[in-house]
Amino acid sequence: MSSDTHSNLFSQVDRTKDPDFFVRFMDEAQKPVAIQASKRLMLERIAVVPGEAVLEVGCGPGTDVFDMVELVGPAGRLVGLDASEVMIAEARRRAKELQVAVTFEVGQVQALPFPDGTFDVCRAERLLEHLPNSERALAEMVRVTRSGGRIGVFDFDWDSLMIDHPDKETTRTVVLSYSDSMQNGWIGRQLPRLFIERRLKVLSLDAVQVFVHYAMAELFLGSHLAVLQTKGTLSAARAQQWWEYLQHANEQGTLLISFTAFIIVGAKS
Repeated sequence: MSSDTHSNLFSQVDRTKDPDFFVRFMDEAQKPVAIQASKRLMLERIAVVPGEAVLEVGCGPGTDVFDMVELVGPAGRLVGLDASEVMIAEARRRAKELQVAVTFEVGQVQALPFPDGTFDVCRAERLLEHLPNSERALAEMVRVTRSGGRIGVFDFDWDSLMIDHPDKETTRTVVLSYSDSMQNGWIGRQLPRLFIERRLKVLSLDAVQVFVHYAMAELFLGSHLAVLQTKGTLSAARAQQWWEYLQHANEQGTLLISFTAFIIVGAKS
C-alpha cells in the first residue's frame, strides 16, 4: 500500500491504488466471532421494527444493511450511504444479486443529503474512528433522525489493543502508533460524552472484547509495520523479529490479540 496506514486511507478509498483491498478488508473484518456477536448486540439494542426508515452511514459493501432487510419488512425503508463510489458500486451489485429492495447512495456523513428528521434509526459501525471530524458526523446523524428516533454507534478504542508478546517495548510502539494513525483512535471512550453533549438520552452502553484471528492481524498490523519501517520508527530486522513471534504463536495456538469495542444507542428528544 502507500506510506499511510490503511486506517487513514479509509477516508479516501477511491483514490488509493487498490480500492478493492478495502472491500476485501471489510469482508474479512466481519469474520471474528466477537464482531458477529457485537453486530447482533447492536441490532438488539437499537431495536429496529417493521415499517421503520433506517439509514446506515459508512455502509461499505452493504453487509449491515442487508442484515436489516427482514427487520424493517416490506413496509420499511433501508438506505446505505458511503463516501466511496467503489463501495457503493459493490453494495448495489450485492443487492441485485440478493434481490433485495434497498437504496445505496454516495455521500459524506458530515453533510448528509437528507432533510431533518427523515429516519427513525441512524446507525454507524466502525466509521467514526476514520473521520477527521467525528463530532460533525454525529451531529448530522442526529439531525436526520426524527424526534424519538434512535442513533446507534459501534466503534473501537484502539489504545485498548492488547497483544501477547515478550517484546514489550516494540509492542507498545506498535499499539500506540497504530492508535495514533487513526483519525480518532480514542473514539470508543468518547462516545458516551459525545452522545450526552448532543442531548441524546443514552439507552444502552456496552463494551465488548474483540479477539482477532491471525488473518485479520495480517491485514491491519502487517500494513502498519510496513509504515513504521518506512518512517524509520522500526528497523526491518526488529519488525521482522516482532512479527515472527506472532507467526509462531499462531502456529502453536497461543496467539492472543484483542481490543475493546463500544456499542452505544441513544434516543433523540
